[in-house]
Amino acid sequence: MDFALIYSLGVCALSIALEGIFAGGGIKKRLAELRVPRYVPPLWGWIVIGAFYYVICFVVLYRLFSMPATVALRQWALVLLGGIMFINALWNYFFFRTRNLFHAFVIGFPYSVLAVVLFGVLLNLDLTAAWSFLPYLLYLFYAAVFGYRVWKLNQPLAAEPGAAADGGA
Repeated sequence: MDFALIYSLGVCALSIALEGIFAGGGIKKRLAELRVPRYVPPLWGWIVIGAFYYVICFVVLYRLFSMPATVALRQWALVLLGGIMFINALWNYFFFRTRNLFHAFVIGFPYSVLAVVLFGVLLNLDLTAAWSFLPYLLYLFYAAVFGYRVWKLNQPLAAEPGAAADGGA
């Protein structure tokens, strides 16, 4: 039995479940309520992006779990990827459940730092895993711009009664 395959599928399934729990219900409604930049994909586009994200995570996990546990940096790479997958799920909590776009934007900073560090570790550990992760690392530039623009576009106007001066932070 291929334990690397089972572990990789299990971690991805756990992360998907955590995303759903953190997001809660009403995702379509929430997305429809937001003012978004023109360059934002429709819901089906986000589903495709999410699918690619999990394919990339699966490939990296499978490569890491296929290595002997004694390989240097393997545990660090697993911890970093686990952190990335957890923060990715946690983003859903801020964006969908609490509707705090500022926090959803800010959580992208530690997320991106972990992703860059993971890429560096993977370059030293497994080039196939590193190159598999690179498209997602590049996507994070778009994600940062998206997060910032959505936060800014949805800040209450200062003239509105009861508007928060900090944009919901």
